[in-house]
Amino acid sequence: MSYGKSPWIAAFLNFVVWGSGYIYIRHRMVLGTGLLLVAVVNLITLVSMPAEILLPSSELFYVWLSFIWVALSLLFAVDVFRETRELNKI
Repeated sequence: MSYGKSPWIAAFLNFVVWGSGYIYIRHRMVLGTGLLLVAVVNLITLVSMPAEILLPSSELFYVWLSFIWVALSLLFAVDVFRETRELNKI
């Protein structure tokens, strides 16, 4: 019996919006919901903050923050991809 969820779709969803891949495969729902809430709160915070607060003096800050965000997105995408493949084997 196949689980029937695409690991590629789950990985893409988790890469774009943290937690959405876990919600798509309906596994690790608490983790997925928590990550989704973090992503939504982060977006609301970034949109609502004044530019003076968001603009630190160093551009290295943005490079480092972007690197961390992309690295975590990739890790979550790989995790949900592997999880979906394992569930599809069941």
